[in-house]
Amino acid sequence: MAYHAGAELSGIECFQINPLIKDYNGPACAYVANPFGGYQVNNRGERFVDCDYWSGQMMAEVARELDSDRGPIYLKLSHLPDETISAIEGILHTTERPSRGTFHAGRGHDYRTHDVEMHISEIGLCGGHSASGVWVDENGQTTVPGLYAAGDLACVPHNYMIGAFVFGDLAGTHAAASPRALVDLPLDQIEAARELIYRPLRTPDGPPQQQVEYKLRRFVNDYVAPPKSAAKLEIAVETFQRMTGEIDGMGARTPHELMRCAEVSFIRDCAEMAARASLVRTESRWGLYHERADHPERNDEEWLYHLNLRRGPDGEMEFVKRPVAEYLFPVEGFRPSAGNEAVAVREVRRFGVTAQSQDSVRTKESSSAPASNRIVAVLALADAQPTLPDFAPFLDDADPGVRRTAVTTLTEVAPAGVADALVDALADPDRSVRSAAAAGLRELADVLPGSEDLAQRLRAAYGSGDPGVRDVVVELLRVIDLGSAADFRAAAEDVDVTVRLQAVRGLVRRDDVPGLAAAALDPAREVRVAAAHGLGTIGLPRDPADDGDLARDDDAPVRAGALERLAGDDDDLVRAGALERLAGDDDVLVRAAALAAAAAIGCPGALPSLAIAQLDDPAWQVREGAAKALGAAAPELAVPVLLTAAKDGNLDVRRAAVRSLSAWPERDDVRSALVEAGSDVDADVRAWARRALA
Repeated sequence: MAYHAGAELSGIECFQINPLIKDYNGPACAYVANPFGGYQVNNRGERFVDCDYWSGQMMAEVARELDSDRGPIYLKLSHLPDETISAIEGILHTTERPSRGTFHAGRGHDYRTHDVEMHISEIGLCGGHSASGVWVDENGQTTVPGLYAAGDLACVPHNYMIGAFVFGDLAGTHAAASPRALVDLPLDQIEAARELIYRPLRTPDGPPQQQVEYKLRRFVNDYVAPPKSAAKLEIAVETFQRMTGEIDGMGARTPHELMRCAEVSFIRDCAEMAARASLVRTESRWGLYHERADHPERNDEEWLYHLNLRRGPDGEMEFVKRPVAEYLFPVEGFRPSAGNEAVAVREVRRFGVTAQSQDSVRTKESSSAPASNRIVAVLALADAQPTLPDFAPFLDDADPGVRRTAVTTLTEVAPAGVADALVDALADPDRSVRSAAAAGLRELADVLPGSEDLAQRLRAAYGSGDPGVRDVVVELLRVIDLGSAADFRAAAEDVDVTVRLQAVRGLVRRDDVPGLAAAALDPAREVRVAAAHGLGTIGLPRDPADDGDLARDDDAPVRAGALERLAGDDDDLVRAGALERLAGDDDVLVRAAALAAAAAIGCPGALPSLAIAQLDDPAWQVREGAAKALGAAAPELAVPVLLTAAKDGNLDVRRAAVRSLSAWPERDDVRSALVEAGSDVDADVRAWARRALA
């Protein structure tokens, strides 16, 4: 309605996708259970997301897990104490949705014995839970003077119910202070609204609303839901435009049926807007919400903008870019462009959707034929058991759209020699083709040959000026186990942060302590955090005294092995020194990561003293890391300060302190603290305390 009134809409390509209870039309509410100690797991019982807060990135991780052999996924609650589960039921079975308890009871399921199977919802448009809606200013006013929007309707990302209250108040206050003269509505608009509502009465025997809506939603799920592609989105646009006539012919007899028919018309409008906006934004952003299979990378240079759409003077849809406002607090890696002027965006149609005969589909088109025909021809190869030479003319095509489609189809078919062809495509002059090749190599990483020839080709590809190419090269060298410590040390000097992060993971794969210690000096916080985690991931240090005794053993091979291990003791000193340096870093998260890693290596050297000092840090993350580190320290140093930390105001710090104290349950002072923690307000703290006392 706002669109037809002339208001701009924003973020319509950024969908809302919810984690649902399987077979139940309602949310799983992991964000409700998470503060009580619930979390999401795969079928192996492994937690696969770092944060259960709802986001496009989290939904991308959920989708990947569901599509793997680790699906289905579950909301894990069965490990919680009975009183905690009762508190969760008090929220989810009453305030959230009373029918939820009935649903579980009907299946004989109980949170105490059964975890909740989860799935993914259909796509939707919502400002309150995503970032799509009517473009509004700080007063809730749209681009149409006198028209306001608030709540899920308005593009105020993730504002939820409290945002609806706040912006409703702001809009009402502003509207009341801005009186406008009343004018008569145009008669043609009144007649159009009347026609929309009452038209189905003229064809009571027309197609029922339920059937038309089902067909419409099916096309949305098949062609608009992510992962998106231009080919599918073009089909969707044509279908939605064609369905206008079918919707006009729907029949109704009752007021309720009239309302549902009007809703179908609005669903069609939103579906077309979503498909066309998704076509225009030629990048991937917001995790699963706008995942373009044909444009898999984020492109801030071209698309760090709001994409708005509106109804033009001629009644046609038009698109504009609006700059992102300057951030109140700088965010590393995101620099919005200056200015506040809207820029018109041309809507480009890349694919034709006209059906072709089987003969024409099977024919390899010459480069003079329309690109759309050649794209159809390369797509047809997927059903023809092709060999690599069959793809050659398409991989060398002059049109980047054809080459990109050839790369994605080649990945799907994966004929012999696919690895070499995809590595060659990493050198393509078009960024989208390189991105498609990178995505294909990632998809096939587990089945690519671990040959030295492939390693050399990947090393050559690392010379690319595209950081996305260098990133996938380093990742593949790690995943396929082809990379050497020298490869990863070189990549750790890359100018791009994402490449350096991949390099750190490779250094961990190679147990390269000196390399990780060097990465710990990186100027980027993310790399230093990853280096700290890596230093803690590589195995526990040895006791040199043990190897010293063996170095004097009567048996020559035993002496040789001990001497070799003693030569590696320098790594333990390097690792401890690097963590000591990181524990004093200026960044909160770096200090926290270093202290947590200290626990994994036995908290040697000066690390216990540093951890004790950091228990007074104002940042809870640092105090939590310090409490974890002290779990590996000598009890005479650790216990007195951990007893205090077990009463910290932050639940994460208390939980870490209780877990560390669990190493010494035989001590009277520790046992008393654990008994007290058994009555903590937080379920996780109580659970760990009771586990230690069991």
